[in-house]
Amino acid sequence: MSENRILNDVKERIEKLNIFELRQVARAVGVHRPADGKKSRVTEAILDIARGVVAPEPPSSRGAPPKSHQFDEKLVADILTCREYSIALRGESLPQHQRNVMTVSDSAAERVENSVKTYKGVLDTSGEYAFLRSKQSGYNAEEVFVHESFINRFSLKYGDEIECRGMSKSADEIPGMVELISVNGRAGLCERKDFSQLTPVYPSVNVKISTDNGCAACAMADLFSPVALGQRAFISAPSKSGKTTLIKQIATGICANYPQIKVVLVILDARPEEITDFKRSLAECELFYTRFDTSAASRISTAKLAFEYAKRITEDGGDALVIFDGVQKLVRAYTSEAEAAEEVKKLLYCACNAEEGGSLTVISTLAQDMASYGEYTGIANMIISLSRELAEKRIFPAIDSKNSYADGDERFLTADELRASRILRAREAEEVVNLFNENPSVEEVVKKVLI
Repeated sequence: MSENRILNDVKERIEKLNIFELRQVARAVGVHRPADGKKSRVTEAILDIARGVVAPEPPSSRGAPPKSHQFDEKLVADILTCREYSIALRGESLPQHQRNVMTVSDSAAERVENSVKTYKGVLDTSGEYAFLRSKQSGYNAEEVFVHESFINRFSLKYGDEIECRGMSKSADEIPGMVELISVNGRAGLCERKDFSQLTPVYPSVNVKISTDNGCAACAMADLFSPVALGQRAFISAPSKSGKTTLIKQIATGICANYPQIKVVLVILDARPEEITDFKRSLAECELFYTRFDTSAASRISTAKLAFEYAKRITEDGGDALVIFDGVQKLVRAYTSEAEAAEEVKKLLYCACNAEEGGSLTVISTLAQDMASYGEYTGIANMIISLSRELAEKRIFPAIDSKNSYADGDERFLTADELRASRILRAREAEEVVNLFNENPSVEEVVKKVLI
């Protein structure tokens, strides 16, 4: 179908609308001041967007709100499709001599040709406008503007992973989405339940984090605090007790053993060198981070976006595991302790083993010197406790076997493993750590203990 034929079809349908319907469509496609002027002016403004000669504008909050938010979704979708087609066609048909012209600021023809690019990011709808945020920036920077019409047409959600084509009018302008390619890895949206409608049941699938590489910390966690899909878990840690090393080991073990599980790392207030280390050593994970010099608002928005992203994976029937470092840093971002407790618990309560399929596991670090420490540990069903005494003696992994546990561990351990764990809990923590350092394997330790 030619560009003129598509445009003529859109024009015919627009001209059949009354002024009220026309203005609703104008608002949806991003016409500047859609309520101003006669029908001819609004029609021409819509067609300018369809031709790709004018960029859509974000919705304005100024003036009286519209009486209705209903509009012809099929017509709006066709207008945006026509716009994308017009832009692509214009770029392909440029004469060769125009494509090679270079000035101090690129020629208008080259700007049109080069401005349509492919982008991938996570949809953030928490602010006044919607944007895609990408992995390159730790999901902090606003990379692509997403018009409300795309969100309405495709039922997009906060936290969806979007691949799209975007276009910007100039080098210093945030590009706007002009074509949706995929949502959460699918070319088309499938039916999905809202996360709040999923039925949470007790964790039932054990996840082994120890590998053949011989990690003593992971082997100890598998025996004393087995991880299961859908758990709400804490790493209870004093300062300088090896917390960061432990979360890296857990992430590495899960990625190696279960590539189908999407591991989401949320690191708040990190030092630049730590971020580089996480990016290089855990490239398989999705890393959401903020640096120590960013604002409290950035901490809050990054944490929320990461958890919403994990929710969308669960809604699609997948398994997401969020490693969150940490609660104390997010609590400090809120203005009051009561607000902090309410908002942070909302994130932690997301942990869910869904009866309909899919799971969201949360493993969060928790400082032992927090004033509200007991309030948070009360909602956990698994805790890995690190020992200050072991850390001060420079004995690592500084896991306190007596105070580390998982609810219902009898469902995740064999009879021999359960017996061995009970025996070892009665021994001194230092002796247990040394035993695992000598034999960094659950099977080897169980055999040695039960001989």
